[in-house]
Amino acid sequence: MQLRLFPLGEVVLFPGMSLPLQIFEPRYRQLVTECLEDDEPFGVVLIREGDEVGDGAIPYDIGTTARIISAATRPDGVVQIAATGERRFRINQLHHDRAYLWADADYLDDTGGEVPAPLIERVSAHLAHMARLRAAANGEFEREYEIPETHTALADAAAVEVDADPEVLQAVLGTIDVYARLEALLPLLEDAVEDEERDSASAVAQRWRGFGMAN
Repeated sequence: MQLRLFPLGEVVLFPGMSLPLQIFEPRYRQLVTECLEDDEPFGVVLIREGDEVGDGAIPYDIGTTARIISAATRPDGVVQIAATGERRFRINQLHHDRAYLWADADYLDDTGGEVPAPLIERVSAHLAHMARLRAAANGEFEREYEIPETHTALADAAAVEVDADPEVLQAVLGTIDVYARLEALLPLLEDAVEDEERDSASAVAQRWRGFGMAN
């Protein structure tokens, strides 16, 4: 397939991940216009060498397609879009004959055999725990967390939650064996749970202090 590319310097997009962008370069405004007109996604790739602004960015060869959910142009001409990650892809050949970078690419499907049940249970438990923590922090009614039905969807859900260096996340994105990807994500997810526990405890304490002041 032919895929318009949007290289980014700090963001590794995973399927299911939200991606807000503010677009000011004319070439990427053109990319957005074409994607909307043709109802097609664009490919988000992490920059391996070079800069986001200007020419010459060399991306990693594995990225994720992004579907534009909404787009609006500000009075100053900057285009604000909200997009969502859809599917991983691999670049076969880059092309530089348009205003923006584009590629011949193929979608990637997971490989590998069975994933051990204990690993699935641990990842699922961490995701459910994070959902409970967020509900408590926001003072919301706690809803039962819906565990993703497939191993691939579970890995993608975990990847969306972790915070790590872009190069680390790129390595995870490029791990096509879903068992290996879940193993790589587990320690990152555990770190994310610890951060969420601290943030949730702080938010709950602050909210209770606010109640006390109101009385």
